[in-house]
Amino acid sequence: MKRCFYVLVLLVSSLAVSAQTAYKEFEVDSAARPIGGIALLEKFIDVNRRMPYSAEVSRIKGIVILSGVVEPNGTVSEVKTLRSLRPDCDREAMRVLSLFKAWKPALKGGQPVRQQFTYPVRFAPSLAKSEPGARTAYYTNDGEQTGDETQALFRLVTPVDTMGIPNGNPVFSKREGAKWQKALENTFERKPHTFTNEDDPALPDSINGYRLVIKDILLQLDGTIYSFYPDGTLLSREQYATGQRVGESAHYYPNGMVKRVTEYPEKDQTRTWVWYPNGMLRQVSERRIIAMTGEDNQLLSQWDVAGNQVVQNGNGKASFLSRQNDGWITETGSVKETRKEGTWQGHYADGKLAYRESYQNGKCVSGVAYYGQDSVAYQNPIKHPEFDGGLSGLGRFLSTNLHYPEYAARSNIQGKVFISFVVCEDGSLCNYDVIKSVHSTVDKEALRVVKASNGKWKPGSIRGRRVRVKYNLPINFALE
Repeated sequence: MKRCFYVLVLLVSSLAVSAQTAYKEFEVDSAARPIGGIALLEKFIDVNRRMPYSAEVSRIKGIVILSGVVEPNGTVSEVKTLRSLRPDCDREAMRVLSLFKAWKPALKGGQPVRQQFTYPVRFAPSLAKSEPGARTAYYTNDGEQTGDETQALFRLVTPVDTMGIPNGNPVFSKREGAKWQKALENTFERKPHTFTNEDDPALPDSINGYRLVIKDILLQLDGTIYSFYPDGTLLSREQYATGQRVGESAHYYPNGMVKRVTEYPEKDQTRTWVWYPNGMLRQVSERRIIAMTGEDNQLLSQWDVAGNQVVQNGNGKASFLSRQNDGWITETGSVKETRKEGTWQGHYADGKLAYRESYQNGKCVSGVAYYGQDSVAYQNPIKHPEFDGGLSGLGRFLSTNLHYPEYAARSNIQGKVFISFVVCEDGSLCNYDVIKSVHSTVDKEALRVVKASNGKWKPGSIRGRRVRVKYNLPINFALE
């Protein structure tokens, strides 16, 4: 009996040691690798790495080499520094690599096992000159950023905190000989903000956070706009120029990992990368705005939650998650040459059918949505509000009814006023607001003429059901 007990103890101990063994790469039959390949891991590291501001100030450049263990379930553990750069960079490198938990584990004897690995994380300063309390960017005559002050015609100095986050009014200066002369000053403010949740069922429908807003003298968003969750965790970082998104924007999960990155290579084009909460890439898509025809959405690649690539080179079976009528819907169908093709279906979380649509080359040719015991047929899933007679009709209405205020004309006041309003389900207008002001006289006239258009709008709809839609209308005041 004692001998049997002794053998059993040895067996259990042997299994425990085997389970805890972390093999080296040459000791396994198939080495651990990131799902999607090393290029996708490098992309993940690149978008998630944040250069510590004190390292920016010191112009630090170098590599942190880390080690870790890929577990049999594809997560990572025991991440530590093998070669240090400096403590703040070391901590940031460990944070970023620990977020990536989308590995295909190593195999030994046909079974997944723990495997050691090493990975380098690179750090380099930006073109801007960073100092305690301020970040300075230099620009050429063409508006291109440069790291060489001697080649710059313009300078932008932004007050920042110890994390490099803006906390004061940015000041633009222009070179005048050997000196910099102040040209204009943008405004900075911290504002409460409610964010609508459109892509994450794990979060509430709305999030009451705050934004750090920078506006130019025309009250347009300008510069890097930071948004935060209620606890101060970064929610998004967006780049603006004269009210338009430019460069790259990023949205984050509450744990600090990037959820979505959108690149703006051209004015009417975007490319968006989306990640699962474990760090695995979910999809890459592009969107183009085409005049008079709307949006052209293209899906380039997509992976399912198990790590299988279901859409490759724009072809395959895809799925999307979206909100409709306060519920989350998963829609599935085929993609051909980057666009929806054939029958697509949307289902609620309980499996109930929400809608069925038919597509040809990315365009919906017919659809039926189900609302309780009712069903509605439609052709366009999303129909925007429209003025009677379309854009040309709206142009004629404005030119006929808009009157230049006498004081504004005498004072040479010109500019573009932006009015926001809501087109209700019955086509009536409400919730008017001046979101970009020029002068009180022209603001009032713009607001008056927009209110006068009440009753001349066709309402918007989503899948055959009318909805309230917020509309922004620019009204230009220019003297001949």
